[in-house]
Amino acid sequence: MNSKCTIVTFYFNLKNLEDTNIPTRSPSFYLENGKHTLQINNPMVIFCDSVTKPLIQEIREKLTDKPTIYIEKNITDYDHYKMNYSTIKENRINMGTYQSKDSRSTASYLLVTTFKIHALKIAKDRNDFNSSHFIWMDFGCGHVVYKPVVEDVERVLLNPRPKITCLYIHYRSPKFLENMVNAVNNGICGIAGTFFSVEKSYVDKLYTTFQSIFYEMLFMQIGHADEQLLTYVYNRYPELFTLYYGDYYSTICNYHKTIKDHNAVKQFFINNALISGRHDLANDAILSLV
Repeated sequence: MNSKCTIVTFYFNLKNLEDTNIPTRSPSFYLENGKHTLQINNPMVIFCDSVTKPLIQEIREKLTDKPTIYIEKNITDYDHYKMNYSTIKENRINMGTYQSKDSRSTASYLLVTTFKIHALKIAKDRNDFNSSHFIWMDFGCGHVVYKPVVEDVERVLLNPRPKITCLYIHYRSPKFLENMVNAVNNGICGIAGTFFSVEKSYVDKLYTTFQSIFYEMLFMQIGHADEQLLTYVYNRYPELFTLYYGDYYSTICNYHKTIKDHNAVKQFFINNALISGRHDLANDAILSLV
C-alpha cells in the first residue's frame, strides 16, 4: 500500500503511573474525544498498551476499515521513560511549582508529552505504509479543536506541507528565550503540539534537535511539556520549519490558510513579531489573513 501520509498517535493508561494525580484525565474522557481521531479514514500507527489497545481497536474497527498498526508496549517500558524518570523526579523535589496535587506538571507528564517525537521517529523508521509525510495528532484533541475534525484532517492528508509544519500561536523572540529557566518555569506558550506534520526527510532532524534541547533542559532541572521544546527547536533551527498561525482550537483547520482565530494571530503572533523586529514573520502571518 502506498499512502502519502501516516497519522501517528498514542493512548496509554496513565492512571497507574507512579505520580498520577488529580488532573490526570479519565479513560472515558480520552475514549470519547479519541473517536474524532479513530474515525479518520487513513492509515494510522497507534502506540498503546495492553489496557488501552482493545478499547481503541474496538472503536477503530467500527468506524473504519483503513489499516492500523498497533504498537503495544507500556509507556514506562520505553527507554525514554525508564532512563529519564528518576532524573526529572529528582529535579522536581525542591521546586514548589511542581509539588501541588492539582498540578499536572509531573515527571510523567513531561515524558508522556515528549514521547510523541519518539513515536514519530519509530513510525518513520518502520514506515509501514511507505509514506512521504507523518502527521502527529493528539489522541484526544477532539475536545479542543474546531469541528468538524475529520473533514479538516482530510484536507491536510490530501496536501501535506513541506518540512516540519506546525502552528505557532504566541511568537517568542530569541531575546525572550535566552533565559531558558525563566521562560520554561513561566510556562511559555509558543508552538502548539496538538497537531503537526513532518516530511519524512525531516523526522530525524526533528528528533535529534528535540532530544538535544530535552537533555539541555534536564541538565538545567526544568521542563514542562513538548510545546516548550518545539518552540526552542524553531528558535534555533527555523530553516527546518513551515509555519502556520492560529490558536489551539485552529491547529487543524488553519493548516493551509488562516480561516479562524484571526484576533489571536494579530495579538499574539503579528504584534509580538513586530515588537521583536521580525517584520518578515509578521508579514507572512499578515498575508495568511488576507
